[in-house]
Amino acid sequence: MTRDEILAMKPGRSLNARIAEDVMGNKVVADAIMGEIEIHSTTKGESVYGKLTPYSEDRSSAQSVIRMMAHLGYAEAKLWGNEERPDVICRAALLTLLDKKKKEEKEKMKAKLHVVR
Repeated sequence: MTRDEILAMKPGRSLNARIAEDVMGNKVVADAIMGEIEIHSTTKGESVYGKLTPYSEDRSSAQSVIRMMAHLGYAEAKLWGNEERPDVICRAALLTLLDKKKKEEKEKMKAKLHVVR
């Protein structure tokens, strides 16, 4: 996903699903009866199924995104706490992950040179 694609995302299903998978580490599946289902694992390895969380539409759900990003080591996530718009928090989280991924790819591309004597 590109920066422009992330910035163009509107609050709703696709942004919620992206957050569920990329930030929260959950799996999202479509169920004929229940609709969009978010699956996460407990610390005991048990799968828990629930309705897709409205991360980009509900401020309290977006707060869980902030907590997860902080838990993952992104100190800047704490700065998002005063943001009133949950979709902005979600896009900020995705952009942060994108920047990290780009930085890691750039590091891989650097030449590994060793001085031979």
